[in-house]
Amino acid sequence: MFILYLLILAKTISVSIPPLASMVSFIAGGQYRVVSIVNQMQNPHTYEIKPSDLKTAITSDLHIEVGGHIEGWGKRICEKHKNCLRLYDELVSKDIKVTNPHIWLDLTLVPECAKIIEQRLENTFPQDSLIFRKNLEQFLVRFDSLVKELKDSFKGYSETKVLLYHPSWNNFLEPLGLKVAGALVHHGEKEVSAGDFARWVQRIKAENIRLIIAENNMPSRICENLAKESGACYVLLNPLFGGNFLSSIKEQALYVKRGLECQK
Repeated sequence: MFILYLLILAKTISVSIPPLASMVSFIAGGQYRVVSIVNQMQNPHTYEIKPSDLKTAITSDLHIEVGGHIEGWGKRICEKHKNCLRLYDELVSKDIKVTNPHIWLDLTLVPECAKIIEQRLENTFPQDSLIFRKNLEQFLVRFDSLVKELKDSFKGYSETKVLLYHPSWNNFLEPLGLKVAGALVHHGEKEVSAGDFARWVQRIKAENIRLIIAENNMPSRICENLAKESGACYVLLNPLFGGNFLSSIKEQALYVKRGLECQK
């Protein structure tokens, strides 16, 4: 009963996807209730928002989403919520270069996103400003250390080519030294045709593309079949990871490295 009472009193922050929920939770601290609209296995591009989702978001003290074209339903919330933060839009307004809308997977933009989140938290809940600043500082130090660790672990794979099913991971993989050869499908496109499949098999072999990366929130057998036909390795990643943000980033990177090692 006491725990329920605390949950009722807790300030609520709604977010669009689990990785943002994780980052916001880290910076805000345990005294805030953070709720994600989409879960780890759903696709924010195609998710059909429910009335209960709208109610959760609109009645929250603060709503945070990626922005851009990631959430097709996001503007509906921000039109009704006075305190709405769209990170992609905020980055662009600050003249920060954004080359891929999947900003939570961009190792160069995560620190900027964290700073923007912290500033909005301060503006919304000024009574906890010192807590937010301290948590942000810890997050940035740990994130910087993690990126250095990951770059060191990928040194043996510099310029190794990988192929993506969906172009979410470009700015995650390239800072680690890998080279993205392309993506099989883009936002709004249909599945790969038989002709494109055959051409990709030839290209994978010709260019020595080592790894094909699929996403478990976009189910498809294309990547697995391409790997079998071409001899490349195959790995399944989760762009909507939950849990601890830093641990999850490291986990996805380790999946990639294990995939690269399958041919050794």
